[in-house]
Amino acid sequence: MIFERKDMSSFLDSIYSDGTLGFVSSKTPALLEKIKIRLRLLNNSPVEKIFIRRIRNGAEEYIEMAKEKSASGLSYYVAETDMNEPRLSYYFVLACKDVIYFYTQAGVSTYVPDDSHNFILLSSSVYKEPEWVKGAVYYQIFPTSFKDHSLYGVIEKIPYLKELGVTAVYLNPIFTAPSPHKYDCADYFHVDETLGGDKAFEALSKALHENGMRIILDISINHTGLEHTWVKEKRHFYFKEDDGSLKGWAGFKGLPVLDYRNEELRDLIYRNKDSVLRKWLRPPYDIDGWRFDVADVFGRNDDLQMADELWREVCGAIREEKEDAMIIGEHWGDCNEYLQGDLWNAPMNYFGFGRIMRQFAGLKDLFLERNETLKAVAYKMTAKDVVARIDEYYTRLPQVVADCSMNLFDSHDVSRVHNNSEIDSDRWKSIAISQLLFTGIPCIYYGDELGIDGYIEHDSGFRYNMPWEDIDKRKASDFFKTYQKIAHLRSEKRAFAEGGRKILYAEGKVIAIARFMEEEVYLGVISMEEEDVKIALPVNLVGAIEPEGNLDEFGISFDGKCLLDGRYELNVHGGTSLLLKMRTDK
Repeated sequence: MIFERKDMSSFLDSIYSDGTLGFVSSKTPALLEKIKIRLRLLNNSPVEKIFIRRIRNGAEEYIEMAKEKSASGLSYYVAETDMNEPRLSYYFVLACKDVIYFYTQAGVSTYVPDDSHNFILLSSSVYKEPEWVKGAVYYQIFPTSFKDHSLYGVIEKIPYLKELGVTAVYLNPIFTAPSPHKYDCADYFHVDETLGGDKAFEALSKALHENGMRIILDISINHTGLEHTWVKEKRHFYFKEDDGSLKGWAGFKGLPVLDYRNEELRDLIYRNKDSVLRKWLRPPYDIDGWRFDVADVFGRNDDLQMADELWREVCGAIREEKEDAMIIGEHWGDCNEYLQGDLWNAPMNYFGFGRIMRQFAGLKDLFLERNETLKAVAYKMTAKDVVARIDEYYTRLPQVVADCSMNLFDSHDVSRVHNNSEIDSDRWKSIAISQLLFTGIPCIYYGDELGIDGYIEHDSGFRYNMPWEDIDKRKASDFFKTYQKIAHLRSEKRAFAEGGRKILYAEGKVIAIARFMEEEVYLGVISMEEEDVKIALPVNLVGAIEPEGNLDEFGISFDGKCLLDGRYELNVHGGTSLLLKMRTDK
């Protein structure tokens, strides 16, 4: 077959590899283990040879790939190498007759790229992927607002969580503290008695694990509250202002910041056998991980920058205690430095998901709106902006880290999207469904699945009590059905839990993303347009032909047809979304 110029873009767009099990024989190989790496592209592409370029002991090495097979219109190439170092960084080189193409996580170029967007494999010696995250669905609970202001209330509602499809619970702080939010900790070593105390949490952890669910606890080791005994008894544990007063986090005097130059403090928080972070990881509490509040500022104080040192010690202590514990950092911006496999497992993915999708739906960016000048700018995010933001986040990460990203768009710190009058139910549903389309783990904020009431002007409006009084009516709503379906697909379909991701279309305010394994392909289409549009999707690039049936996964009918060039033409209604199971020729 002669490849004409008009076909070249399809050939280049079809080039694909990643760090999922469809393209590597192991996501976290052991040191010195032999591994196979794959790449695929359209059949009959004009390539003469394909190489993997990697670094071995500081020197470049090119490994020629061999054609392995053809399936669904795609050719697969494979080569074997070994995990001779804890971190393997590589890209692909495709030799054609008159040009050489270089393929990294950032895409295809005709120039030699730097190594900032390389594919990355981490050895099991430096990264232990928690097995339970495959297919996981998080559910965030604000304890004082969920059921009876008690952890026993959470135990009572475990059957409800299972019905929804939740596999892991993320609890906001539960340690002794005077406020409802409990970020002003008075005692890290005990659960607040108003929530039921230590025994209640022990019972909750036991009940969740017996029901096949995991539990993540929230903690701030950056600061305490003023009622903590350390404020009086160990004042040297805190940073001081010039006048001798305790320095408060973000200017809040009630949240004094801990000074980790003190070795005794490090011992109490994470180094000692009975330290805070170790205690709750062990029986009888046996938590499955930590979410760290304000992780972006931890260990940072003007000319004293200890973040890297402290995070290495903290993460090392946690993994020494429980090697597959999940470590999640709260960070609203670019936190790539923490996400290379040696520190956090994942961020709360505001930067790579939540902020993107909220702005794409028409809301102001959460940080830009804090500046009056920037807030007044009327620019609306386009689909191309979304793609650029996705690439900025994901193309610098190891696959195993990207897979663990906590994808949320509502939380205790940000207004619920469905409570905003600018967002209709279709746009809310589009954001919710996109949790399946982005790499990472969906996180449901308690009550979102019931369309919980609230307001957007203050954080008290994000933390309403769970509406159990009319639960049956609310469970019949589209909110509950949507999240129940999302949880089911995430748990049951490997494409969403372990599969690859490829953007097939991004024009105007419409974006189409495929999630796939070799044996199954799903296509999500998100439109934030006001009007209906007709789009042509190159589904052949992911080995698909057309949708199965005439209803999407949520029972929505659609209209489309196959085109001769391998694309699928689809009519998309303004402001709506579709999730299609695609047919392949397998």
